Amino acid sequence: MDYKKLLCSVMLLGSLGSSTLVAYGEETIDSTGTQESSAIVESSSSIETSAKTQDTSEEADKEAETTTTSSTEQAEETMAVDEVEYDALGNLQFHHPIPFEEFTIEPPAFRAARSSVSTQQAFINQIAPSAKSLASANDLYASVMIAQAIVESGWGSSTLSKAPNYNLFGIKGEYNGQSVTMKTQEWSQKEGWHYVDAKFRKYPSYKESLGDNVTVLKKTSFSSGNYYYSGAWKSNTKSYKDATAYLTGRYATAPTYGSTLNSVIETYKLTQYDTTSNGGSTPAPVQTNAMYRLYNPNSGEHFYTASTAERDKVKKAGWRYEGIGWQAPKSGTPVYRLYNPNAGDHHYTPNVAEKNNLVKVGWRYEGVSWYSGGSKPLYRLYNPNAKSGAHHYTLLQSERNNLIKQGWRNEGTGWYGQ
Repeated sequence: MDYKKLLCSVMLLGSLGSSTLVAYGEETIDSTGTQESSAIVESSSSIETSAKTQDTSEEADKEAETTTTSSTEQAEETMAVDEVEYDALGNLQFHHPIPFEEFTIEPPAFRAARSSVSTQQAFINQIAPSAKSLASANDLYASVMIAQAIVESGWGSSTLSKAPNYNLFGIKGEYNGQSVTMKTQEWSQKEGWHYVDAKFRKYPSYKESLGDNVTVLKKTSFSSGNYYYSGAWKSNTKSYKDATAYLTGRYATAPTYGSTLNSVIETYKLTQYDTTSNGGSTPAPVQTNAMYRLYNPNSGEHFYTASTAERDKVKKAGWRYEGIGWQAPKSGTPVYRLYNPNAGDHHYTPNVAEKNNLVKVGWRYEGVSWYSGGSKPLYRLYNPNAKSGAHHYTLLQSERNNLIKQGWRNEGTGWYGQ
């Protein structure tokens, strides 16, 4: 492989203030204070009345399940190739182990992983501590490193990045004698793009893979004293955007590589993992909205809104105000709100596929209700016996656990808040 060409093109867009909160499924949770918000979201006139008790069809329950697509990475091959892990100048070799045609705006592997916000945040939480430590010690941006890992591995969904391989960046060769042989695409004047079997490093964990990426960024050199990626170092830049701009055309040839990384960094607020020169975290204040929680004693449904006007309107209709459920960022991953005119209840999801499926079976789309972002998971539970208000969302682990004991199904993390 011609190392100076580096990577094949990547086209990938990833694109509490507390109160008196009544926990559903337990007694009470004591806290103080109530935070107001002026944010307004779309409301449905249907919330003025008690939720109806008609059964939701089985079809809606089935269709509403989050759909995911299977990863399209090539299966591992057994035939080994004599591939050295360093080039003639001693630089680590790395290459994308995914078919070239998969590098589209919406590659299936990335789209499948992106379908779950919990999957996204779990992946970030898994690699962020190591990335922050390694970046701080090596004059690099942790935000850029995490974004690269997300883009290069499709949120850790590629075969190479999954256990037991943990190779996030497609670095070739062996690691402590361990490797995995996979299909990859290479370019030659004679054959053009063609598949070959190549040995890629197999790591015991993501930490070692992140460490090798540090080696690439800090030690790649084609002449003594000149480091190929020095323009991406913190000491040579004013911000992470300077670093991503420098990597474009060098680390990856796609002209949108830098803007893709920037989009991921901004959407998932990855600058919180960067450190200042004195080792402290870079301040990254996040503006939030208080999310109000209300309960319908007639239908058993809980309703959530950032709008004080909507909150007050629902209270007048007989709903019981239970305080602030969580703090939602003013930007991030959108959470969609839908209304079932037959059962009279609402559903909330960041999953576009789930939203579209519910609309197809008769749910009314009411727009973006709030945004997901932060480190605190909002747990999603389902009551298979409920005629209305079948889903519940809570920040409290104790409430989640009590509901599970009562027969509710734990459906994981719905989204994230502050």
